[in-house]
Amino acid sequence: MNNDAPDTLRPMVEARLAQQLAVRLHQAEQQITSEQAQRLKALRLMALQQARTQAAQAAVQQGRTLALGGPFNWKSWLFRASAVLPLLVLIGGLLFLQDYQQEKLVRVTADIDTALLLGDLPPSAYADPGFARYLMQER
Repeated sequence: MNNDAPDTLRPMVEARLAQQLAVRLHQAEQQITSEQAQRLKALRLMALQQARTQAAQAAVQQGRTLALGGPFNWKSWLFRASAVLPLLVLIGGLLFLQDYQQEKLVRVTADIDTALLLGDLPPSAYADPGFARYLMQER
């Protein structure tokens, strides 16, 4: 559609067109026979009935959507599995981290024990309280 008219003239042109259309519709209404009026009334009632039926169908369809009756059905095993999957991944990750931390602690303790057993210390050094502090500082 070509809009050559400036925006300031557009409302006036639309108002004039609306007035002309209203006058023509009023003139045509005066020329309708009673048979045509009854037919129009019957058609109007049919259109209203069809609109009510479509509105009711739309409400039922919307109700299904709100009740998750569509593609996301809560009873579907796949949907339930996809809801539980993140929880399983989280639990697996926490178990892995716990195992990793435990293994790290064992390695550090083993390194300290190895250093003590391979060192050239007399047995009396192990009983010295300053030696325990020395070991704590070296970590």
